[in-house]
Amino acid sequence: MISNTLDIAPHRARLAERGRVQIPEFLQEDAAQRLRQCLRAEVPWELAQRSDRPPLLDPARPGLAPAAQDMERLCEAIRRARSGFEFAFDRYRMIDARRDGHDPHLVLHVVVDFLNSPDFLEFARELTGDPDIRMVSAIASRYRPGHFLRMHDDRSNEEDRAFAYVINLSQGWEADWGGVLQFVDPQQNVLDTFTPHWNSLSLFRVPHQHVVTQVAPWALDARYSITGWLRRS
Repeated sequence: MISNTLDIAPHRARLAERGRVQIPEFLQEDAAQRLRQCLRAEVPWELAQRSDRPPLLDPARPGLAPAAQDMERLCEAIRRARSGFEFAFDRYRMIDARRDGHDPHLVLHVVVDFLNSPDFLEFARELTGDPDIRMVSAIASRYRPGHFLRMHDDRSNEEDRAFAYVINLSQGWEADWGGVLQFVDPQQNVLDTFTPHWNSLSLFRVPHQHVVTQVAPWALDARYSITGWLRRS
């Protein structure tokens, strides 16, 4: 699945130096195209937010269509984002679905097995220089216009996350469409920006302050990716 021509040496050096790297042409092209097809046409998406509370719908407007309910939830997430960490994007929980046997036709189950195979885990240890990586978590994500992920550093009290990764599967993405991954210092300076270029791997050490900027209403495509963490436990 990983490109046969990938030379990890320069990317390993950059990751060690800066704590973040973006690797182009990460997957074999046919594998990347198949995953994009799956994300665009086959995945049963759900809207993810930090708060799972149902939207506070106007009782005068019962029976809102799903698209209208989706917009209500997004607007509420944007309001909550004014006072702290929040996010809103579409997701598919790949690990849970693989474990519970949901949607067995999806090629994403093959990806989960591949990411947790001995060969990939050894590749991850070599690329990161961390010999203690033991597992890889994964979700599929889709950012449509208005979707966002506010600033955070990926630390968790439940998991030992060593590195975060994003396999980008959007084609022809333009920087002013939003949806870019930005790294920020304590003084709120943007240190680096990764545009979600087609078939690239964004990888960075945890903790690392970062944000995914809001996708613009003029974006001509959704921002598709497979994302998660390289974990020690």
